[in-house]
Amino acid sequence: MDRRRCAADGTITVRCAGLLAALLSAVACAGVLQAQAVRGVVLQPDSTTRAPGIIVVATDEKGIVAARTLSGDNGDFDLRVGAGTYTVRLLRVGFRPTVLGTMAVPADGLFGVRAVLNAEAVMLSAVTVKSDNVCGTTEDVGRVIAQLWEDARTALTATQLSSGTRLLDVDWQVFRFEMVRRTQRVTGRVVNARTGATDRPFVSASADSLANDGYVIDEERERVFRAPDAAALLSNQFASTHCFRIDPPSRAHPQWVGIAFRPTEDRSWIRDIEGTVWIDRASSELRLLDFKYTNLPNDINVPEVGGFVEFIRVATGHWLVARWAIRAPKLVRRSRGGGAVPGGGGSEISVVEAMTVVGGEITKARRGTTPLYGADPGLTASDGLNGVKPSMPSACGAAFRAGLTLSGSIRGGGGGRESGAAVTVSWAPAASSDAARLNTVADEKGNWAIGCVPDNVELSVRASNGLLASQVLTIPVGAGRGLTALALELADAPRKPE
Repeated sequence: MDRRRCAADGTITVRCAGLLAALLSAVACAGVLQAQAVRGVVLQPDSTTRAPGIIVVATDEKGIVAARTLSGDNGDFDLRVGAGTYTVRLLRVGFRPTVLGTMAVPADGLFGVRAVLNAEAVMLSAVTVKSDNVCGTTEDVGRVIAQLWEDARTALTATQLSSGTRLLDVDWQVFRFEMVRRTQRVTGRVVNARTGATDRPFVSASADSLANDGYVIDEERERVFRAPDAAALLSNQFASTHCFRIDPPSRAHPQWVGIAFRPTEDRSWIRDIEGTVWIDRASSELRLLDFKYTNLPNDINVPEVGGFVEFIRVATGHWLVARWAIRAPKLVRRSRGGGAVPGGGGSEISVVEAMTVVGGEITKARRGTTPLYGADPGLTASDGLNGVKPSMPSACGAAFRAGLTLSGSIRGGGGGRESGAAVTVSWAPAASSDAARLNTVADEKGNWAIGCVPDNVELSVRASNGLLASQVLTIPVGAGRGLTALALELADAPRKPE
């Protein structure tokens, strides 16, 4: 008998033919109590505009982190440290850290600090080939992996620091359905909607539990399937038990670069996961985790078993699990051989007939009256026969809509094809939730392509490679459809007046 329940806090538990699936979200960091205050404001590189959602970190003279906080909606920050000497750094995804230098904090605190961000972006567009596997650590995995992983950790830190203090008004839902493997027919769809003030609509188990017990657990007569959230994925426990390599951009996502992972060889005894973490090359932001389970018993080891988690960053600095799903096998017993004849030597075998799909998704997020995120209506689950099958990641990532694909070529000043040049398509966002930039890199023949470009806004296209840059190409609203031969020519970029 199936037993299903959906908790009010967004946790979904599905026990169907012995299957349980749950997704967990980030946990909050403990604050520093009974300490002096270092207060100030974080400003954008223009030294005027206030910068919310920036991580402010203070380290002592031994290099140990003494305190960290997140700048508020108006850029203000409040660090709590003891009297002493500290180095203060500002962290944001996609940019090199801003080091404010050494600060002497007196017994009565330090006030009025002006922290101006630097504008030195970290470019990931040069990542075009696979790297060697590095196992059991992320400390010496090379410059590219280290930078990717550090940006992902920065995103997680911002999530943790904002947890519980800057709640959003969120509409979300959890869903389940069964999909027959042979026909892909969907049955038994159930969708449960929720709304409330929260910063973590989906909750689950710790990184320690996943590392020590595995991702698929047999409990009495039930088999439990679990998925990692950002906290578990970016934890030291995960890094110490997996091998990593860089995956180049795929044809489906030319603007992303991947960190592929698999369990270390000494974890052959435990049921783990392998897959890829995909990161946007333009912003270094976490986009997608796509995974499958390892070391499964033969009777349930089919290609469909696995899942995904999609991430978004909203304008307030919150990082959210926008959409996730786990595909778990549903077994049935089938007769084999001469079972119809007494003494005929027949037997019964277990066969994966269908997949039980469980998951959740945010449909809307807002702060007061300001909209921050709205899910693509064409991808969200719904009751009834016309609902979609949300068992695969969205084609463009949760932050983008399916749209145009622009492509073309890049030539250098001498007329030859320019490989390795960065191409950026940008537009003015229509709302605070709209992404405003996509980036890719030209291949060895100087060709490039960017998908998921909106078709209802004016677009700007520009190429650059070191000190060389092209003129900005403007594409009017609606004119981008069918543009597949955009030629960009690099020349010396004009220098700003000193």
